[in-house]
Amino acid sequence: MLSAFILYQFAHKYRHVYFYAVRYIKMERSMETFWEMPENTADMGTVAWGRRSGQFGNGRLTRTEKLKVLTNLGRMGMLEALDAFRGKLGLINTFGADLEGLQPPETALVRDALDFADEVQNLDLMRHSWRTYYFGLLLGGYRKLTVDKEILFCAAILHDVGLASGRASEPRDCCFVVHGAERCQHHLVGQGHDRAKVHRIADAIGLHLNGYVSARRYGAEAHLISRGAMCDVFGMGQRRIAQNVRKDIFARYPKGKLNDALEIWPGHHLAGTRADFLISLEPSRKKPEGLKARPQPGE
Repeated sequence: MLSAFILYQFAHKYRHVYFYAVRYIKMERSMETFWEMPENTADMGTVAWGRRSGQFGNGRLTRTEKLKVLTNLGRMGMLEALDAFRGKLGLINTFGADLEGLQPPETALVRDALDFADEVQNLDLMRHSWRTYYFGLLLGGYRKLTVDKEILFCAAILHDVGLASGRASEPRDCCFVVHGAERCQHHLVGQGHDRAKVHRIADAIGLHLNGYVSARRYGAEAHLISRGAMCDVFGMGQRRIAQNVRKDIFARYPKGKLNDALEIWPGHHLAGTRADFLISLEPSRKKPEGLKARPQPGE
């Protein structure tokens, strides 16, 4: 009974994901030639991965990587279906906490990351970044994960800095997440912060658009940035967070025009990047006529 319900929920809500998964599996079976494939030296989404060149440079995905993104989305869909079923049975013990007790530590790294975010990000991006931090931390609490709040906050507050003002690359020219990870790393290292710690932050930023990020492989912080962002944008995982806490977060950081802040528009991002691929999974989405990127601070 449980398995049947989960499969029904997933098939109904995420049926388009199945369609694309089958499509790309068939494409994989056609076997790409050796020279069409990049050398697999780094995991998808990491800073090192973003620096590869050639046909799959600038964050463009191979067919295998597209299949991996679809697999990750499928995994998230199954988790949501299971949470929905458990919720109906009253089996979810939601996690809640006082937001004041979830504040990031007062360190130089946190201050520099927050100052940089305040300087370049518009209000909707800032509010999304704060919500991502809180949702990520709360979802970590639900799973009883040990979390470095300094790393988590810095990655969360800057995870979309590739869309902020002063960006050196436009989304049509480069994966904005790849650019954002590099931009974050360059800025924080330039402020004199520990390179190893900054690298963890940059990798968490780069990985967050993979659909799902393994806590075991990449650390709790990278996992929770992805979960926090997915929770804010798509509502995935919100059943695990106490309703009064969710209301408090949205009261402090209203959602506003989030889709515009994230520039979620068809044809706006470099073809073949994760953003472009994810947007293509929603064929009904259209860019409003005459809509341009929202003005950023200082513009």
